Amino acid sequence: MLIALVEQKLVDAKDAARCDDYCCPACQQTVILHHGTRVQPYFAHKSLGDCAVATEGETQQHVVGKRQLAKFFRGWGPVTLEKILPEIQQRADCWVARAHPVAVEFQCSPINAEQVAQRTAGYRQLGVYPCWLLGERFGRQKIGWSLIDRFASPLRGWGLCLLFWDVGRQQIRLVHHLYQDATGTYGFWQSWVSSLAELEAGNQRRLWVPPINVRQFRRDLDQKLLRATPALRPLQETLYLHGHHLAGFPAAFVTQHVTLPLFGQGLLVWRAIVGAWIFSLRGEVLTPATLGRLAEEGFALIGGHLQAGRFSGTAELARAQRDFMADLTVAGAVIKVKDGWQINAEPQWATDYTTWLKNDEKKLG
Repeated sequence: MLIALVEQKLVDAKDAARCDDYCCPACQQTVILHHGTRVQPYFAHKSLGDCAVATEGETQQHVVGKRQLAKFFRGWGPVTLEKILPEIQQRADCWVARAHPVAVEFQCSPINAEQVAQRTAGYRQLGVYPCWLLGERFGRQKIGWSLIDRFASPLRGWGLCLLFWDVGRQQIRLVHHLYQDATGTYGFWQSWVSSLAELEAGNQRRLWVPPINVRQFRRDLDQKLLRATPALRPLQETLYLHGHHLAGFPAAFVTQHVTLPLFGQGLLVWRAIVGAWIFSLRGEVLTPATLGRLAEEGFALIGGHLQAGRFSGTAELARAQRDFMADLTVAGAVIKVKDGWQINAEPQWATDYTTWLKNDEKKLG
């Protein structure tokens, strides 16, 4: 820790003199000043005991980074290092005092989703915005659902993003406008931010999402099915019940739409599952309630996530459903009626990838 209590006054480790009277501001137990030549000065509990907010074992990256972040965010208001919040038994790495306070958390050590959610909920309980910045350990990880679920949040001008603090450069590395393309592949842009003004300005670049290669995606699905990839097995088993092959989904289901990174195996796979169910209901009126149920069941089957740590997928799933029905309507596969939609003509599935490839080559010439 960087802050200790002596004679009822808070003192920063960098300004502290060696004595035996320092105690932890949270638990009042004795802490010892460590002030070497190679490490930043810090306090550590003499006996850890039952301190609810102890951060023993923090790395030099964490110690140095907290000081850097205190300097970085001071343009938003007075910054307090390691502010104790007894109401929720938490200690904010940096506390920015403003109309709507900000708690800056510099996370360098392992932490699970439940712990992150608990700390985030604690700050929200106090009406505080938690700003999570990740250290080197997390910066080396591949961008995937584990990081997104725990730490991603919407930021004005940057979309859904992850923030990493680079101690060496003293800058924020922003992984921003996180998305999934229709094949389920994660995408994002990266920007370096060196000041609060740049952070507040938002992204100034034009963003472009490359189109997906549908033929390659079909081939990849086929290869994964041949290898009996566990994640695809329940999907193919579901389609077998309707006489379909996952890699042979109709051209009418193809889309270049992108989504928030919530769709598990991806939007195309979701459309294949939900589309098979929709066209098994020939003769029925497809009501919004029916479509909503099918959309949610398909979403769960492909490993989708309706709720992440700091954002929801409910609106995104509803948008995907609307877009799918709009595309099917344009293709003439369904028609709009008073109470919903009716099937007009079922799109053609290929029996497998090889059959689809032969048919596609015939169309090309």
